[in-house]
Amino acid sequence: MTLRRIREAFEQYLQDVIASAKACVEAGGGIWVGIQETGGHLHDLVLFNSPTTGSTLALKTTEITPELVKTKIADSDRTFAKWKDNWKAKNEKVVNGH
Repeated sequence: MTLRRIREAFEQYLQDVIASAKACVEAGGGIWVGIQETGGHLHDLVLFNSPTTGSTLALKTTEITPELVKTKIADSDRTFAKWKDNWKAKNEKVVNGH
């Protein structure tokens, strides 16, 4: 196998990883952002946004499934909602002088 064919095979592999990750994100209800290369670490990261909050979330390329995307979004949205409720309650106390 020549170096050129190895490079072509690797490029095809990367395209397959991206297509698979994007399909998982979309099937899991997320908004596709892309893949972040981690520069020598074991796993690159799949980045996607919550459609509700716009928060950017990540899963390892080796762990991405539609179910994990759904779970990650749900957990993030719950955390965001709790933070928002706490922030709102604290600011109402300040506004009302309590």
